[in-house]
Amino acid sequence: METIIVLLIIYAVFLYVMIRGAHDEKKRKQKYRAYLKKLYGSFSETICDAQELVRIESSFNHLINGKTADGMIDNITWNDLNMDSVFARMNYTQSSAGEEKLYRMLKCPALSDDGQTKYVMEKHITYMASNETVRLDALMLLDELGKSGKYALVDYLDFIKGLGIRSNVKHYLCILLLIGSVASVFVFSYIGVLLLIATACINIVTYINEKGVASPYITAFSYIMRMLVCADAIAELGLGAEFEDYTNTLKKNREQFKSFEKNSGMVLKLNASTGSAGGILFDYVKMLTHIDLIQFHKLLGVIMRHEKDIYEIADSIGYLDAVISIAYFRAALPYYCVPSLANGKSHMLVVEDGFHPCIENPVANSIRQSRGMLVTGSNASGKSTFLKTVAINAILAQSINTCCARLYNGNYYRVYSSMSLRDSLESGESYYMVEIKAIKRIVDAALFDSPNPLLCFVDEVLRGTNTVERIAASVQILKRLSQKGVYCFAATHDTELTHLLDKVYDNCHFEEEVRDGDVLFSYRLLKGRAHTRNAIRLLEIIGFSEDIIKKADAMAGCFLRTGEWSVKDGVL
Repeated sequence: METIIVLLIIYAVFLYVMIRGAHDEKKRKQKYRAYLKKLYGSFSETICDAQELVRIESSFNHLINGKTADGMIDNITWNDLNMDSVFARMNYTQSSAGEEKLYRMLKCPALSDDGQTKYVMEKHITYMASNETVRLDALMLLDELGKSGKYALVDYLDFIKGLGIRSNVKHYLCILLLIGSVASVFVFSYIGVLLLIATACINIVTYINEKGVASPYITAFSYIMRMLVCADAIAELGLGAEFEDYTNTLKKNREQFKSFEKNSGMVLKLNASTGSAGGILFDYVKMLTHIDLIQFHKLLGVIMRHEKDIYEIADSIGYLDAVISIAYFRAALPYYCVPSLANGKSHMLVVEDGFHPCIENPVANSIRQSRGMLVTGSNASGKSTFLKTVAINAILAQSINTCCARLYNGNYYRVYSSMSLRDSLESGESYYMVEIKAIKRIVDAALFDSPNPLLCFVDEVLRGTNTVERIAASVQILKRLSQKGVYCFAATHDTELTHLLDKVYDNCHFEEEVRDGDVLFSYRLLKGRAHTRNAIRLLEIIGFSEDIIKKADAMAGCFLRTGEWSVKDGVL
């Protein structure tokens, strides 16, 4: 009687733990769903940590396999524009597959449209923006898939491929040997027992050695299994006619893994032991028969044969996650537009009220350009931010079909920049060497015969050298970047360039106002070259002598009027 009572108590405790766990998980999901619902229309405070970015970048580099696709945003441009921050700003994804897909979209903007891709993606984004219940259902499924941890899926698959195809012959022989030794006990009792003990030892040692090889790969198998479960759930989500082709493709790729799902349960528990009497007994059965290792090798074969399908399933799941993330990003912006993009090189670049997505309360600016632009203005007046605004919007237009502007019309551009450069400590190169190499790659891209125009951005051309050589070289470089099919936006402090290049570049500027001993910036783009000079004004505010201020102001004013430095009237 006492034994029964103890068993009932144990059973009751076990049942309570199970029910409480299920209740807590249900509550967690409800709370997270409410959070996702509330998040729509605002920017996420979640940030990608350094390890996540390393994983995402590693996945991208692995997939391109060291090749540079035409139109891909290179590392210099990506870092110049601080695209990691732009990515983080729009990253509402719940899964590693989604993060990696969104990153690939930004890194490889489209260079053309077949008339369908852009249209289909826009249809999917709009659907997710308009259907809250389906959107939240999808996000909860993607949250269950979650992140792949320290490594990306491509790393896991590479890791698995390192095993190669592994035969089960050894394990089947172990089973036959076990059956034979058990049978021998009934024929040769004493010798049979010795043979059975020897067989058990051989099988257990072989099992432990082989399990040691297999164990590190269970995490990868587990993520692939979760991904297949997620694919099934998405296919049954009822995404509507807009997603019919998407769902059919997902189902088709999923069909290849029926045997994977059937054999996965035992393999996923390869590293687990319950500690119960039944669990311990089953562990010994596995050690003697190797049944879980046999299933592991079967699953390994499935993965090796269908690696392409695994990538396609991950890409499909990631696409859905990315599409929902874009819908969230749009909802958080003060306004946005769907860009109008044309093939060829003749379309004018038009941006109305464009702004930088990572700046709080940004000042919007508009442009209509059929050729390059020289931007002048004081320090901190907004030149660099303006260049980045145009460049980022060009990338967003060709990647996520969304621009931070009221209107965006343009071509499918190849985007390059040379902006936030610094000395290279690794190679020992000076700033100037780093700079001219960065600009050389832009000039090379301009000379490359491509159906896509070049959209390039240069901040302070050749700032790493002396004035005379800087201006002479800058004129020739910028002239080369004014040819047909090239749109160059260059910020400069050298007003000489605005005179020397006014026939091939439009001049625009930013200006400031000195008021109450302070310099105030409007951050509004204005036509023409800059005429205000805050450097000298700042000398006055800081307290330099009146004599220095007057002479410096006179010299600068004379140069701006005549284009020459004055040596008259004791100015020098």
